Amino acid sequence: MRRVVKVGGSLLLRDDLPQSLEQWIGRQSAAQTFVIVGGGELIDAIRSLDQLRPSDPALIHWLCVDLLQSTFRLAANWLARWQAIDSPPELDRVAASCGVDETFLVSVRSFYHRDSGSDLPISWDTTTDSIAAELALRVDADELVLLKSCDVDSAADVFQLVREGIVDPVFPRIAAKLPTIRVERLSGASERSAPPG
Repeated sequence: MRRVVKVGGSLLLRDDLPQSLEQWIGRQSAAQTFVIVGGGELIDAIRSLDQLRPSDPALIHWLCVDLLQSTFRLAANWLARWQAIDSPPELDRVAASCGVDETFLVSVRSFYHRDSGSDLPISWDTTTDSIAAELALRVDADELVLLKSCDVDSAADVFQLVREGIVDPVFPRIAAKLPTIRVERLSGASERSAPPG
């Protein structure tokens, strides 16, 4: 089993993120798990500047992708028990293995960059939701999970999630190529299920 998990950038501001994320991973079925982290307020700041003074879309897109290296490095510091993958050769090596129940933190630049040959649109319509789907295709994942800070209707299809602003507009196109997708809210470390009875 191979799983790709995208941690929404808005979750970076949660004080319990490392614990909540490790607990969430621990509740999942055994899998080789690849985790990427969104950009959160770093990307929001660039979006605000681009709205104020619009720039070349390609410049802005790749600037935002470059900023994801910062959130990757922060997460690697917070989640030091997970092996960090920061280059295409490292990702290729791990993806060629058959490891089970291992978790890796993956930098976006290890699979998505100017020369990666991706056909994702170079615009604000592409976020780390679709970039995570690109990783899932690259490593032939059995499942993609998008962890969000908001409540998500488990019955909603991807088109409804786009309309609600929960996933990006490009996501349905690439998601159609994946076997299993889950979009859900990451519960807190202190939030536990009520005991039965």
